Amino acid sequence: MNIMKAIGCILVIVSSTGMGFFFSNELRCRIENLKEFKKLIGLLRGDIRYANTPLPEAISSITRRHSGNFDAFFNHVNAKLHEFSGQTFSEVWKEAVQKEMADTSMSNKDKLHIIQFGETLGYLDKDMQMNTIDLFVSQLEDEIKDLSKTIKEKAYLYNTLGIMAGIFIIIIMI
Repeated sequence: MNIMKAIGCILVIVSSTGMGFFFSNELRCRIENLKEFKKLIGLLRGDIRYANTPLPEAISSITRRHSGNFDAFFNHVNAKLHEFSGQTFSEVWKEAVQKEMADTSMSNKDKLHIIQFGETLGYLDKDMQMNTIDLFVSQLEDEIKDLSKTIKEKAYLYNTLGIMAGIFIIIIMI
């Protein structure tokens, strides 16, 4: 019987510690996702600004050149834009964010900012699109900087809380 209790205690500690490490890893992945999305928006900005490419063609160009975490997102937007289904760009963008970014480490706040970016991007002239993209990139940079400042402390907190929660559960069980 004591062996079963010991095995149970070890499993509780391992699982709660694993949860703590999972949450700290999600935070790191969120930063990496934001950096990658910022890079892709920079590519979009370059295509629109320097090549005078219309927005649907610029997105199509990104889908051909990029493969990564947001490949499915840009493929979805590209496919919907070339269907000519009557949806506005903001509707297509919002639908792609909701469907294709569900499994990313981005928070709901990040997804909301991306949706708002898509709402203002699709119907403006070139200069206003550039201003919108520049504003969005600066917001992403601020978010990345804020997360990078606190990642070490939050990761340590998640890891420690995972271990301590396991120990607390064991104390209650015994």
